[in-house]
Order: sequence, then C-alpha cells, then structure tokens
Amino acid sequence: MLKQSYFFLNCIGINPLLMNFIKKIGPTNLFMLALTALIIVVAEYLFLRGDELHGIFIGLWAPTLLGIVIFIKQIKNER
Repeated sequence: MLKQSYFFLNCIGINPLLMNFIKKIGPTNLFMLALTALIIVVAEYLFLRGDELHGIFIGLWAPTLLGIVIFIKQIKNER
C-alpha cells in the first residue's frame, strides 16, 4: 500500500527530491511534522487575535507532541 501512495504522488507531479524526503522520514513522521506545524499556526492565530492564554496553551502542545514522538522512537530503537 505504501508503494501505491508513492506512485500516486509521482503521478500528480510531486518533485522527486520531495518524494525522496518523504521516503526517508516516513509518512508517520511527516504527518507528525505537519500536525506540529498546524498547532503552531493555530496558536499564533489565537495569540494574535487577542486570546493570548489559549494561544499559549495550544502552543505548548507542539513541543509536547515532538517530545512524545522522540520518546516513542527511543523505546522502539531499544527493542
């Protein structure tokens, strides 16, 4: 199934360098990176809109998410 998704990306004209990057980091890590970027954008939006406390609260999710991902990778590598 993973090869099919890479085939789809190739068919819609994704740059081969980007394809290699996606293959190298993996689709799960790419999803987590995109989710982290989305969290940062939402936190900035809330903060700049004037809802500063909610913006800070949501902004703290990004490093927490990245920390959990690193922790899971370390456990996976130890096994």
